[in-house]
Amino acid sequence: MLRPMQREADWIIEALARDSTKTKTGLARALNVDKSAISRLLRGERRLKFEEAQRAAEYLGVGPGAPGGFAESAPDFASEPRPEKDEALAPLYPIAVGKDGLWRLDRHAAIERKPRAPQFAGAGLVFGFYVPDAAMAPRFRIGEIAWVNPARPAAAGEDALIVPVEDGATDIPVFLCALEAISETSLVAVQYGAANPPSFPRKRWRALHVFGRE
Repeated sequence: MLRPMQREADWIIEALARDSTKTKTGLARALNVDKSAISRLLRGERRLKFEEAQRAAEYLGVGPGAPGGFAESAPDFASEPRPEKDEALAPLYPIAVGKDGLWRLDRHAAIERKPRAPQFAGAGLVFGFYVPDAAMAPRFRIGEIAWVNPARPAAAGEDALIVPVEDGATDIPVFLCALEAISETSLVAVQYGAANPPSFPRKRWRALHVFGRE
């Protein structure tokens, strides 16, 4: 008889043991957390958030092992069809121009579903939105879809969507940008149509990969 899992991270431990190409360092990068946070998680000293579980599952190539034990729910994705049932489509969420150059992204419910960018065909959590202003034109014009992969952190030199680190809320401030540099303390972001972009401390913000067209 199989021993029942005692901790919500046991499925991660087993997946790491099965695949030598997957590491705690890679998992930390996928979850956008310090490696020490992964160590605490695997020792059962840290709860696994819903979106962290989803990103971990994508990185490890497995299904989450204990959905009932997640530290928080995800109403923004719970009502959406699961990726394995509708792999070609991804949700588009409403977005509006907000204050201080930030936009407000509402992930409570998708306004529609469309075929995702082919570069994101294998990414289960991809979502998109219609660009609401010309801050990133001509790279992203008003009304075009920007596709975001929340499971992959953006690198310097890539297009990115900057979001709060703690983004459990469904209505969040976001910043579409070209990620110029990443320092130990901050994200340096630029917009083609904005002279003075806001500052983004890394303790409070993270950068998600955005599909950039040639």
